[in-house]
Amino acid sequence: MQPKVSVIIPVYSCEPFLQACVDSLRAQTLHDIELIFVCDASPDHALDILREAEQADSRVRVIAFEQNRGVSAARNAGLALAAGEFVGFCDGDDWVEPQMYARLYSMALERNADVSFCRVFKDYANRTDNVPLGFDTGARFDRQSIRSTLIPAMLSRETDSDELPLSGYTPRNLFRRELAKKHRFREDIRYAEDLLFIVECMLDADAAVAVDEAYYHYRFHGGSVTKRYSPYVPQSYDLSNDAIAALLEAYPECMRRMTVRRRKMAVTSVRNLCYPGTPYGFFERVGRARAYMNRADVRAWFHDVRPLRYPPKLAMRLFLMKHRLAFTMCFLFSYIFDRV
Repeated sequence: MQPKVSVIIPVYSCEPFLQACVDSLRAQTLHDIELIFVCDASPDHALDILREAEQADSRVRVIAFEQNRGVSAARNAGLALAAGEFVGFCDGDDWVEPQMYARLYSMALERNADVSFCRVFKDYANRTDNVPLGFDTGARFDRQSIRSTLIPAMLSRETDSDELPLSGYTPRNLFRRELAKKHRFREDIRYAEDLLFIVECMLDADAAVAVDEAYYHYRFHGGSVTKRYSPYVPQSYDLSNDAIAALLEAYPECMRRMTVRRRKMAVTSVRNLCYPGTPYGFFERVGRARAYMNRADVRAWFHDVRPLRYPPKLAMRLFLMKHRLAFTMCFLFSYIFDRV
């Protein structure tokens, strides 16, 4: 019998959190579910945990890569096997509430939508944030409003802000299988790869529906890739943003938001040089940041910005980027901004 939902879970270096992820997925109130774990040559005991789950639960399927291939390749391998009416995603160091897939599935059917999406929790060591969605439960987006309202909300806030846009985070979404299988995650993009896939799916969808209820727990911890140096930044940002812009060039509001998005990610690209795990000494960070800030496209993104319009901390970052003050920027990211 065809499962109602297939969930694809890439697994790499998340052993301390993996059992909680597995348990939460096996405990879903939607019992007719397929769980496809893709072990991306994880160097810990993750595969042993997955094999045990596979023996205990016939709904669990395990794919084991012999070599590390990255999260996009892992998700693509899972997509190739997925048999559910709808397809969802989860990360191996995260976990989900028991009602998540039942709720997203039923809402997609009720509103005749190809995509449903929910709120997320952000779990930190000392607190949990319930991140606002910005749309009421049952809000339905047709093809036009997907382009005019939903996708722009995913790209950025209306203007530069420290607040995040509607997260382009794959696991908050449930996709009709036929829609998801038309697309693949780009394997040459190893960081911030989610939004491109989501935009491709949204542009092909006839309708999407919001569920303003939090079900997915996005766990932040010492090994979280978003808080450690990545060698794939900014190249992955550039590849992803260029591909998204090519898809959206016919939609003026999307293109305006893309410039705001590029500025935010440019700041993150400099911050990345200063994150824990960086291989660069301070003055090499400054040199690399200066070279990046002096790129013609980066200069153009900040050309028309008026920093004094913004709150002080954001205004400072925008001012430093606009005037290419790499030393001060790296000093603040290395010793001030990300230490408090």
